[in-house]
Amino acid sequence: MFKNKNKLLLISIVILGVLLRFWQLDKIPVSLNWDEVSQGYNALSILKSGKDEWGKFLPLANFRAYGDYPTTFYMYVTIPFVYFFGLSELTVRLPSAIFGSLLVLVTYYFCEYIFRKKSISLAAAFFVALSPWSLFLSRQAIQATPATLLLSLGIFLFIKGTRQNNYLNVLGTIVLGLSAYAYHNTRIFSPLIFLILLLHYRKQLLPFLQKTLLLLFISGIFFIPLFFVVLSPEGSARSAWVGIFDQGAINDINSARGASTLPPLLAKLAHNKLTYFVPKVLSNYLGYFSPKFLGVQGGTQYQFSVQGFGIINPLDLLLLYLGLVLLIARYKSLDQDHRFLLYWLLLAPLPAAVTRDPYQVVRATTMLPVVYLVIAYGLSEVAGSLKSWSKNIKSVLGIIFLITYFIWFGLYLRNWLFIYNNKYSQAWQYGYKQAITYVKENYGNYEHIAFTKKYGEPHEFVLFFNAYDPANYRNDQNLVRYGKSDWFWVDSFDKYLFINDWEVKAKSASFKNILLITSPGNYDSHGKLLNTINFLNGTPAFDIVAY
Repeated sequence: MFKNKNKLLLISIVILGVLLRFWQLDKIPVSLNWDEVSQGYNALSILKSGKDEWGKFLPLANFRAYGDYPTTFYMYVTIPFVYFFGLSELTVRLPSAIFGSLLVLVTYYFCEYIFRKKSISLAAAFFVALSPWSLFLSRQAIQATPATLLLSLGIFLFIKGTRQNNYLNVLGTIVLGLSAYAYHNTRIFSPLIFLILLLHYRKQLLPFLQKTLLLLFISGIFFIPLFFVVLSPEGSARSAWVGIFDQGAINDINSARGASTLPPLLAKLAHNKLTYFVPKVLSNYLGYFSPKFLGVQGGTQYQFSVQGFGIINPLDLLLLYLGLVLLIARYKSLDQDHRFLLYWLLLAPLPAAVTRDPYQVVRATTMLPVVYLVIAYGLSEVAGSLKSWSKNIKSVLGIIFLITYFIWFGLYLRNWLFIYNNKYSQAWQYGYKQAITYVKENYGNYEHIAFTKKYGEPHEFVLFFNAYDPANYRNDQNLVRYGKSDWFWVDSFDKYLFINDWEVKAKSASFKNILLITSPGNYDSHGKLLNTINFLNGTPAFDIVAY
């Protein structure tokens, strides 16, 4: 009876997680952003021609996109959905929703293996199902979601296979290897955590030399090429955008030296890359454990968390801190698996900490699985301390906990669905689909169609929402594109023109038989306003003007 009850509860929790991630997936968030349309269109391009939009045949580790060179894993897993269901908002986001839903299930089995308590495992799966961190990222086409699932699954299979002396740890090594190619943060973290796994479980591995050598061989296949990938121009392009040492950092160091009253040599010793790097990284690192980031405010980027809400439930935050404190305090007496959780949690923020900006929700996703495992540890300790209490008191406390949990989650959902989407639709580049729909209806009436570049990469939205044939696009005689300032720009193809917003009025003097999609009021007196597209908060996004 208890087994059936647990199975029913697990199924219910998984269904809840699936519903939260799949309900109106094509509409929430309110629109695809430029990264999502790039993933989708390049999946279509590979599907139809075997080449990405820039003509690279089956790119392996990175594809060019806009010059930021995202990893290819998400693009490839999107291809089957595009093949069967066509190119749309739904098909582009489906892989992320699936990977995010599977994390609920993996969390359950991971906890069950480590803690041996089904009730704690069910609670952890429930927490992940309702996790704002997982939920928000599972509803957009983003590389971090499959990377998080693969990281969690790979570690779980490795530990289970090592402890039980079977070949699951071989499979776990393969999955960890795949995770290293899924997102930029796991390129750093997956090899690191694999090394920690080898060292931590060496006593179980060394007696089985043949299998250990197989693990090392497989890891070498995945991780050795990463060294060359990271050092390549494509692999290092991302670090140039997000790394700590940008021109602003160099300027800060030089300014500090110039303002110093110390002799020049001492000023250089006091203000240099090392003295800048260490405090910055330490501040970033500690920030990822702060209540401000985790439980109160969330991230600094509007596209990855609801502003004014933490990325985990405040009750989870209390359990996380309790679990972390107990793991540290009991370090010497911890069993092997619990000690590994501590290593994982303390190492997890490093990929995010060495980047420029603090409180980055996506870059910190190497923390996400272990955060909920440590929360489960904290909960198991609370449950153990209440063991002698009466059943009625424990039931009342459980009900109070659940009511409080659901009240906070309800407030979070209310803000996300009815406030966030309206307030931050511009951050999601809302309006492009509506503008392109209008253009498609009037395509034959104009010689040219001009888009402002104000909101970023309009050509990619035109390609996506027209499902434009990739071969025709690459071979178009009107295609003008080029690299400049570490970015790749498209100025025209077909009858479309893409113009910097500040150049629109100057160029409009020569417009004739042109449909212009521009920022509000950014056109001269010769243009005829046909339509205005608003952001969801009511402010104008685009004016559609005829010349």
